[in-house]
Amino acid sequence: MLHPAHLARPTIVALALAALAGCAGRRGGVPMHLPEWLRSDPQRCLLARDLGENMEAMARRCAELFVLENGYTDRPATDDSTRWVMEAGDRGPWPRVLAGRGGMLQRSGAMVQCSMRQCVVFFLSRRLPQYCAYRAITMTQVYTRLRLEPGEVHDRRCADREA
Repeated sequence: MLHPAHLARPTIVALALAALAGCAGRRGGVPMHLPEWLRSDPQRCLLARDLGENMEAMARRCAELFVLENGYTDRPATDDSTRWVMEAGDRGPWPRVLAGRGGMLQRSGAMVQCSMRQCVVFFLSRRLPQYCAYRAITMTQVYTRLRLEPGEVHDRRCADREA
């Protein structure tokens, strides 16, 4: 006769394998098998929504993935060119555009604000950190139309805090 502890072990192993199988279909939190109409929009956040997180947390994750995929951080842009977004002021072929973006922003969003219409995620500029310059990624409240807004936002009180 089997001891109850021996019966629990296969159940634990089965649960662990099921959890790993669920993660295998994702790359960086993005489901691998999405309908083409979803993937065709590079300004749509493809991350799975964790219903336990608030709007601001989801917006931050979407914006952080957007800046990573589009080559704005110290890491190279994604190889998936369908995720690249041409922004206002971008000129020339993609290799030149992506090279110009490289290292522009921190990887993590610094501040997030969501309203009923849109979310804004601010990223500290890596090129001008001494001026406390931020760039804003905006999106709709349903995490579509992601874009880098032109211009910078400066924190006037930043120099006072750093002194």
